[in-house]
Amino acid sequence: MAAEGSREVAGVKDEVLAAVAGLSPALPNVRASRADRFAQAVRTLLERRAQEGWPEEGTADVAVFVLVDYPRKVGQTYGGTPFADPAAQGTPLLGRLFFSSTDATRGQFIPLPSEAAAIFDWLEDHGLGNCPIVAVYRKAKEMVTRCFGTEGPARSDVIRDQEPAATVQQLMDALSYFHRSRAVTPTRCPDGVWKPDCADRYIPGPQPENSIQVDLQVVLSSWFRGVVRAETEDSTNIGRIDLRLLTTGADGGLIYWVILELKVIKSFTNSASKVRDATNVEAIVKGVRQAAAYRANRDAPEGMLEIYDLRQDKSEDLTARQDVAIALAAYSPPVRVHVWPVYGSADDARAAGEIGV
Repeated sequence: MAAEGSREVAGVKDEVLAAVAGLSPALPNVRASRADRFAQAVRTLLERRAQEGWPEEGTADVAVFVLVDYPRKVGQTYGGTPFADPAAQGTPLLGRLFFSSTDATRGQFIPLPSEAAAIFDWLEDHGLGNCPIVAVYRKAKEMVTRCFGTEGPARSDVIRDQEPAATVQQLMDALSYFHRSRAVTPTRCPDGVWKPDCADRYIPGPQPENSIQVDLQVVLSSWFRGVVRAETEDSTNIGRIDLRLLTTGADGGLIYWVILELKVIKSFTNSASKVRDATNVEAIVKGVRQAAAYRANRDAPEGMLEIYDLRQDKSEDLTARQDVAIALAAYSPPVRVHVWPVYGSADDARAAGEIGV
């Protein structure tokens, strides 16, 4: 991995440092919230089990994981059975309710105390309705996360029975998932993308790009856990990279795979001043140049510009403007550019065909 001003560490061999760095894609993402880290850990456990063909699982279809502060105390209230390191020990998951630690490696479980359709009622009745919850559905290959409890928004993830791989197609799948589940409407957007109570007027927050960056890093870290490490704000001698995606190289250390540059185009500033098309085009051109420059600086195979379109009128594709075409033509291979429409209301997203009726 290219690094500026790197120095040898006295008494430590380079190959040892490379091996340690190569382990980092599998480490938890410490920037994620506790609930998100919990969901990531459960997802890792589930996908490993799915990739092994759900051994020793019997015929049950549903499991539920609940994040609690004191798993042992809560579990003992219901006659629970302790569990530890379920991935290593092969603990059956389906047909059970788990009172779990943040990393999903310990706690207690009980048989599902109700039909799957009534499990949230049961949690509410027993004072657990505000806890982060992950519900698992084997036949549907789906896990549904409610980070804020039973009354909070639900986030659906596919349980993949094939290991993730560092491919451009899988990255596009991850970016599409992020857009669909975490950005397309105000209720699905990261905090700060829209000014409070002003989304329907398309007035963004003070730093919408930063809000997207933080949430996207969490999603990519979960999506590629163990394969790719997503990091933000990488300082170079020519500027700051928004998101860098790192993979393990031949020597066991980390190498650059993809540089992701983020830009937001919009109709208004945070103070409700009108933003001209020319200003948005300038931002896109700057993003193309930054993605290309950072890719070259870090010797990364891929440079991508991800544009989140917060404009009220999205009828014109600003990436088709001549200034953008000229900027793109200046680099070989070209920077990949993707535009993700973001709407100020569910009605607008529905009218555009981005969400169902």
